[in-house]
Amino acid sequence: MSKKPSVIDVLRRFLPLFLADKPALSEAQWRAIRAIRNCRTPAMGGHVYACRDCEETQFAWHSCNHKACPQCGRAATAQWVERQLAKLTGAAYFMVTFTLPQELRELFFGIHAKEAFDLFFAATSRALAQTLANPQWLGATVSGFTAALHTWNQQLLFHPHIHFIVPGAGLDANGNLRLVPHASFLIPHNVIRAAFKQAFHQELEKRKWEVDPAVWTKDWGVDLQAVGAGEATVKYLGAYVARTAIADSRLVSFDDQSVTFQWKDRDNGDRMMTSTIPGIEFVKRYLRHVLPPKMHSVRHYGFCHPAAKRKRERVRFLTGMPLLIQSPESEQAAKEREEDAAKPGYPCPCCGHEMKRVATYKPGRNFDPDDWMPIDDS
Repeated sequence: MSKKPSVIDVLRRFLPLFLADKPALSEAQWRAIRAIRNCRTPAMGGHVYACRDCEETQFAWHSCNHKACPQCGRAATAQWVERQLAKLTGAAYFMVTFTLPQELRELFFGIHAKEAFDLFFAATSRALAQTLANPQWLGATVSGFTAALHTWNQQLLFHPHIHFIVPGAGLDANGNLRLVPHASFLIPHNVIRAAFKQAFHQELEKRKWEVDPAVWTKDWGVDLQAVGAGEATVKYLGAYVARTAIADSRLVSFDDQSVTFQWKDRDNGDRMMTSTIPGIEFVKRYLRHVLPPKMHSVRHYGFCHPAAKRKRERVRFLTGMPLLIQSPESEQAAKEREEDAAKPGYPCPCCGHEMKRVATYKPGRNFDPDDWMPIDDS
């Protein structure tokens, strides 16, 4: 049976061809390329495991843990989801998605890319907070929400949009709880759309950035959905928090010239489609989603911010959630320690018996199986 294709295999196959054309790349993209090439290889170093029964030896190479690496991030994703689930309130939840018109996407290219992303976050969060504070709607001067940036669509093309997980609850100026009257309605589409456009315009004026004036006459994309208790939405967004633009499950095949992958056609009821593109184009699209240095793709606002624990716990208590004496983060850490202590050792691929870590392997491109650093058990 042939091996199922993986994204890391595709990237490593076509990166040399892509780089042969000497493309103009940012330092962040070069760092991503180095991480993808070296992840879980001798270049990263690792550990040596030995079986005392059959003398089998195995090398376990370190991961790069770079956000652009398609084979890293699973553990970080699980931890993020657990933390967010522990912070949910007892209110109804909504997902609000902001998408920019095509004419504004050129702002995210070049040396000002990070500032453009920061502008996007600032405009959307301010529009949402101001709308929720309006007494005509929620009337919460203290609201809270979490934002997650995605820069891709199903075909890996550049499509920047921000998802907000928004509880339909907050506090007024007197610290009293405010709740949405209906679990299916947060704020009107036309109101938040106008606030989004205005806030973005103001952020552009602050920086004196000029754009095509025609963009202000277009409809700006804002999608608003009721999502129940919020758990499913946290898990949905969690799948992208520390993961890359395409998963192995969507790859169909690749050869020496091209890559075939599946994607959902959102305009036709999520109909599953298949596309084949040149391997170099696949790499180009993939690297376009490497974010600028020190760029946070997930941000928390209001009582959802880590520093606003007291306000968040007040909202949780007033919406019927139990208060924990020990923080969820501490409980999670203790749980992980217990699980790690209970895990069996590395299993031997020959006999299945437990293998022991006997040495570490120094990072280096030239792999020498005898170049070990024995572990001192004293």
